[in-house]
Amino acid sequence: MNVLEEVIWHILLTVCAGSECLVQDVQWFESKIECDKMLIEYIDIPPDGDWDSVEYICKPLGSEGT
Repeated sequence: MNVLEEVIWHILLTVCAGSECLVQDVQWFESKIECDKMLIEYIDIPPDGDWDSVEYICKPLGSEGT
């Protein structure tokens, strides 16, 4: 990676009901620290539906899990 390139972090929301899951990009940040700080706020938001699971994560934009 070029030192001039910046990594954009984002909060990704995943909600699941049964075997169906939906994913939504929530907010972008210029640093992991900013993302982690805001993640705490999002985790405290009560679910707005009858979801089996609700997960917010911070990750680099465009990255894939392993």
